[in-house]
Amino acid sequence: SSELVMNSSSKIGDAHRRKKKITPRQFGRRIAVVCACILIALNVYRVWLKYRINEYRKNSESSTPRVKTSKNVTCAARQNDLVQNCSPVRCGRVIQEGFITREECGKIIELAEFGMKHGGGAGGATILDFPSGALSRGNQFINLHQLLSSKGQKLPQEGTRLLKEVIHRIRQEISNHFGVSSIMGTTPRFVSRMDQKPAQNMHDEYWHEHVDANQYPGFEYTALIYLNDQGLDYTGGLFSFIDEDIAKGQAKVETISPKCGKLVYFTSGPENVHRVHKVESGLRYALTIAFTCDKSKELSGEWNA
Repeated sequence: SSELVMNSSSKIGDAHRRKKKITPRQFGRRIAVVCACILIALNVYRVWLKYRINEYRKNSESSTPRVKTSKNVTCAARQNDLVQNCSPVRCGRVIQEGFITREECGKIIELAEFGMKHGGGAGGATILDFPSGALSRGNQFINLHQLLSSKGQKLPQEGTRLLKEVIHRIRQEISNHFGVSSIMGTTPRFVSRMDQKPAQNMHDEYWHEHVDANQYPGFEYTALIYLNDQGLDYTGGLFSFIDEDIAKGQAKVETISPKCGKLVYFTSGPENVHRVHKVESGLRYALTIAFTCDKSKELSGEWNA
């Protein structure tokens, strides 16, 4: 009888083991369920992380005082004729935090990307100049306005209206700071998108020291607004002023870390040599605006905000 019990138990155990044996199809299904759970968890984490980053940026923006710092520098010789109430009688540079909001930064980037999706530089820099419509595409420039017109499209009105308003606010800020009332808008007025791709031509080599008035004759005042954050959205891409210290025979470097909404403006002559550092990763967005005292270089039409 004990043998019968043992045989019966053995048969039951064998049947139980056969019943619990997992088929390849069942195994595959279980793996699929596990993978699905992992993907769901990763998506939840991604959403949470994005929320935390946005909260950090909002808190950072609300807690950052609208600090304005300025530095006077000796004006270098000018090739342009002096124009009353326009040419700088004193030269310098100004850094103002939070000149535009994070929401405004985002809307200007959206406007730029609406145009840039039709092009894109072959090297590390893509430029969209709004008055002329010049847009980087490969190693050349195309006319975005003509391209959009051929498709029955145009730049989004909301973003365009905001950009013009921001340009007008910049004009007022520069006029008030330097005590001038007759500055005129000039071109280019562009958003730049920079990445780590190697340069393909001389226009891609944005990192060299330069003087704006030499690069763009007629420039008297240059303004930059950064549209995203160095260290969060990209690495590299710092901005530096280079001052020659004749007494010591070396250069003094003042480096600025770009941040959404930060405005940097300065007189465009040789007193303000500057450069952008190479972007190492991510995408760097900035808006460049300039003003002139040369009537022949004044912008006409809607973009002379």
